[in-house]
Amino acid sequence: MFNAQPSNDAPITPVNGERKMGLMSRIFGGKLSANNSSGGQLANDGTNHALDKNKVLAATDSSVPSPTNADFSSIRSVPVVQAPRYFNKQEAEALRTLAKQKKVMAEASRTAYQALRNIDTSDTEVHTVHRRYQGKIARNEVSKLQANAELAKKLHGSRSAYAEMHSQVENANVNAANAINAIKQSYGG
Repeated sequence: MFNAQPSNDAPITPVNGERKMGLMSRIFGGKLSANNSSGGQLANDGTNHALDKNKVLAATDSSVPSPTNADFSSIRSVPVVQAPRYFNKQEAEALRTLAKQKKVMAEASRTAYQALRNIDTSDTEVHTVHRRYQGKIARNEVSKLQANAELAKKLHGSRSAYAEMHSQVENANVNAANAINAIKQSYGG
């Protein structure tokens, strides 16, 4: 029997006057953090960044039909009659009753399969929209990291200026200290 249990889309119910978990935590699964353990690894791990094609093209479910996973099984409620034969009255009545049952079940099956197609179409729409969202987030992440890289280049470019300013301040400090010492010595201090 097909079990249509609700998924994680069940409403959040109050517990002792408080919500079990916040809406943002529920939507994002508690992963809303700039310091996520996987965050930035692609940019910082120094390894090949190629995606594993086996993961990209992996079936979303092991039973999904594909060129490498075809199932041509069928349904047969009664065996095929191989040769001409006579049926007795009881066999004929049993077959007539079974035919009526199968007709009702076929109509119910048609309705169920239509519902299953509609559900899968909705699942596909959500899957597709989510992948578009992920694609946009990935493109935005590249843009953000490019901006970081540009800033890093500018900051690295200013290091020599900072070193020169540091040297100038150090020289000014030494010159000031020498001048103060000269004044102290002129007073016999």
